[in-house]
Amino acid sequence: MARRKGEKRDSVMMEYVARKSKGDKVVLKEFAKELDVNYRQLLKWKTEDEWDKKIKRKRGGQPGNKNTKGKKNAKGNRGNKNASAPLRNKNAEKDGAYSTIFFDALTDAEKQQIENTILDGRKALEEELKLLKFRESKILQKIAYYESKPEDELYLNNLMDMRVPGGRGSGRNDGQIQQMGMYNKDSAFARVQKLDEALYKVQGRIGTIVSSIRAMEDAEKRLEFEEKRLEILKMRTTGVVDIDMDDLITEDEITDEEISNEQDSSTVDRSNGKKSKATPRRRSNKRGSSGTVRPTQDNS
Repeated sequence: MARRKGEKRDSVMMEYVARKSKGDKVVLKEFAKELDVNYRQLLKWKTEDEWDKKIKRKRGGQPGNKNTKGKKNAKGNRGNKNASAPLRNKNAEKDGAYSTIFFDALTDAEKQQIENTILDGRKALEEELKLLKFRESKILQKIAYYESKPEDELYLNNLMDMRVPGGRGSGRNDGQIQQMGMYNKDSAFARVQKLDEALYKVQGRIGTIVSSIRAMEDAEKRLEFEEKRLEILKMRTTGVVDIDMDDLITEDEITDEEISNEQDSSTVDRSNGKKSKATPRRRSNKRGSSGTVRPTQDNS
């Protein structure tokens, strides 16, 4: 069973918390003597009841400090209440690769460039594929260039100069006297290795895009096949055949030359002892662009 706390213990704690919340300095030995409590017993209560966690602290400097006493803002200056930089500032921007983009801050040319962005999936993949193939060709050209160079030839990678300051005031002449320079160079072999790594990444992306385009083509063919299959099932079920009237040949469209060619071909077939079947012609009365043909029923 938990031991019940005494009233004096609670009153001592409340007095300590009240004084600390006001910002008063509390010396525990004097505080214990003032309230007629054993010093070690006071330390035990303070630790077990966690007095410091119950203190209500105000935001700002330490209680009782006078750092800003007697100081005022300039006339008309209310100070920065939030102590933060202005919105959309670029104080921490380095190269701009990861900067936040605000649409209302773009120029008209930049907005037009965004509007011209390709949103169609297949066209976007094809556009990216063209750019990647161009990049691949440029990398291969660079590889061939460095492979043709001597192995001991070096190429500058980065440079760091340490220069002597030139003083102060109007006679300042910084950066004119070089004290020390550090140069980092690459060999042709090292450049080829870096280009090979970039080439593998580009070719891997090309393979992914080609696979995506092939998957789209297969999906389109599969959809076309399913549509034709559905039409055949519909014909078998209803017995109605949909015919495009634009594909039919009318009597007016049959020329004398075609008739003579058919007669000549039938004559040649008879001389060879073969029966020739004339190509059936579909006739149309041009009633519309499409129509249906229903099977005739035999009444005999």
